[in-house]
Amino acid sequence: MYRQAGYAPQHLLRPARMRKDVADMASETTIMSGIPVLSLKPIVDSVPDADETVARELLSMLQNWGAFQLVDHGVPAAVMAGAFKASARFFQLPIEERMTIRIGSANRGYVPIRQTHYPGNKPDLKESFNVGLGLTEDDPDVKAGKPLHGVNRWPALPGFREPVEAYFDAVTALGRQLLGPLAICLGMSPAALRNLYGKPIAFMRLFHYPPDSDVGEKEFGAAEHKDYGFLTILAQDANGGLEVRGPGDTLVPVPPRTDAFVINVGDMLSEITGGRFRSPLHRVVNSSGVARYSIPYFFDPDFDARFSSMPDVCAGQYLLNKFDKFYKYRQLAAATGS
Repeated sequence: MYRQAGYAPQHLLRPARMRKDVADMASETTIMSGIPVLSLKPIVDSVPDADETVARELLSMLQNWGAFQLVDHGVPAAVMAGAFKASARFFQLPIEERMTIRIGSANRGYVPIRQTHYPGNKPDLKESFNVGLGLTEDDPDVKAGKPLHGVNRWPALPGFREPVEAYFDAVTALGRQLLGPLAICLGMSPAALRNLYGKPIAFMRLFHYPPDSDVGEKEFGAAEHKDYGFLTILAQDANGGLEVRGPGDTLVPVPPRTDAFVINVGDMLSEITGGRFRSPLHRVVNSSGVARYSIPYFFDPDFDARFSSMPDVCAGQYLLNKFDKFYKYRQLAAATGS
């Protein structure tokens, strides 16, 4: 049975305790020259009414920017550094070894370079290693062949899996912390939103961007696009290159803070809110002269989750429709019947 959540009418998106300050907050956020910054410290420190405190600041960021930097998030620096070190080691493997775990239909494994293509641009100049929830062969959804449910594919690289899984688990916990204030911004109870995340479609991608972006030739690390799902939690290295299209419709560089995450709304969340939460266009231009690494984590509801404001499609099918449109490996599989 599909689990379904309602979406509150517009006036309920602003709980009574929040309404007084929303207009001033929205104005302040809109005129900022840089991406806003949100502290998760009240939730990390378990202070009373922490979800409401964070939600008061979060709402205008979702409406005006659709993106923000998250600080005081509680994810240990050593866990973040371990994941980036592991990522660099993986992409130093010979291409022949990486290709032995090439991505399959469950969206896990190695994705070669130039596999994502947005119209009007050359294919993205990036490669990735994708990992999802740690499901096993005897998981009922894996056995049933449910889309996007599968067993992670790991390289024969000693010391790689452990730090990657540790980071995945830490960011999953962070995502669950964010559900509380996000639910309040949606006019839902935190429990109602968390109920749609019993077995989330959570994918993490270790990205490697070679240092050859050619903007003049429409070849980017990642061409301008919107994310497909609910919420993205991104860590980036110190080399920079991420640009978000802000409220004034200009591309704004995001400072490469290695102690912060960049959080952004995806198309699914924006559509659920009727566009009130902004799914921002963004791109990556690697002009650093060296390799760039980033780790986006896509935190989406259970495959069968539905929202009353988007009743015709469940969360999983919504994502599959997006993947089929932009991912070459899925288009090839569909064309060959593999």
